Amino acid sequence: MDYDLEFEDYLPLMAEKLGREALMQELAKGFYLLADPLSQTITLQSLKSNAPLLGLTQMSDHELHDMIRAGDSKGRGELDLHDFCVAMFCTSPGLMAMGLSDLVDHHS
Repeated sequence: MDYDLEFEDYLPLMAEKLGREALMQELAKGFYLLADPLSQTITLQSLKSNAPLLGLTQMSDHELHDMIRAGDSKGRGELDLHDFCVAMFCTSPGLMAMGLSDLVDHHS
């Protein structure tokens, strides 16, 4: 299934407004909103049950699994907080262009 999604990258704006520490706290809030409360990881089932919060109601299990697999550094089929934060940074073209060092220097 092809999706014509328009992606607006708000992470750079959030980074500028919040600073590094507060941005990381906001990412953690997003992670725990999507995570399975028992495993404290984002699993296919937790992502599937929370997909409406992200506007992803039309995505198949395969597509949701691909999202998890893209950030899963340990090959476990789930995302821990670290994997989630890395994935969020890596999928933010604006934040990658800014460079994390610029963000840290700007708010130090």
